[in-house]
Amino acid sequence: KRIDRKGRVVALEILIANPAVRNLIREGKTHQIPSMIQTGKKYGMILLDDSIMDLYTKGMVSAEESYAKANDKGRFRPLLKTPPSDFTEA
Repeated sequence: KRIDRKGRVVALEILIANPAVRNLIREGKTHQIPSMIQTGKKYGMILLDDSIMDLYTKGMVSAEESYAKANDKGRFRPLLKTPPSDFTEA
């Protein structure tokens, strides 16, 4: 949900199924896919959280909306003015 004007904006995650990614999937190591996406930025891969952060930085979405949709909530928690209801001190 946008804050800069009415409507919505898309946040996306792109995974390109290169041989390394296929191998991770074949070996059942899907937990390693996010790090594969990070290292694959030069090939056009992008994590959902990076896309959300970009939208926040551009002023298109709020910190609260960013936090609500993020996979890595800890990355977005410092942006919030008040702690979220699911906040736990680590």
